[in-house]
Amino acid sequence: MRVRSPSQQRRSRRRRGVAAVEMAIILPLLVTIVLGCVDLGRFAHAFIAVNNAARAGAGFACLHPFTTTTQSKWHQQIRQTVETELGTRFDPSKLDVPLPDVSIEPDGRKRVRVEVSYPFETVVRWPLLPTEMNLRRAVEMRFIR
Repeated sequence: MRVRSPSQQRRSRRRRGVAAVEMAIILPLLVTIVLGCVDLGRFAHAFIAVNNAARAGAGFACLHPFTTTTQSKWHQQIRQTVETELGTRFDPSKLDVPLPDVSIEPDGRKRVRVEVSYPFETVVRWPLLPTEMNLRRAVEMRFIR
């Protein structure tokens, strides 16, 4: 077994101290980067899900025409299609699907516009960025039938 001199022991303690200081400096930066990636990933997932839900709702709406008597049921079916597309990770009570806008073009073709909005909250309060935002997407399609 090798015996260390007192100067070698002091150097070893200093190295451990330097490692602790480096860790104290780098750790907050690493945690910030990780939390930023988590929030960005959650935002991207929610944005894509809301976009796909609006597209699915518009797709259902343009394939299933309605009359004045079946309009409320038609709107409920569109909302159900949007909820199904969003899946179980989203709270349906926070989802907003207003009555779709149906317009008629000059050549007689009908178009439907479905809008979907869902609130998004970040995990961390970031400076200069909003903590809450409303993700809103609208998709317009022409009636097929």
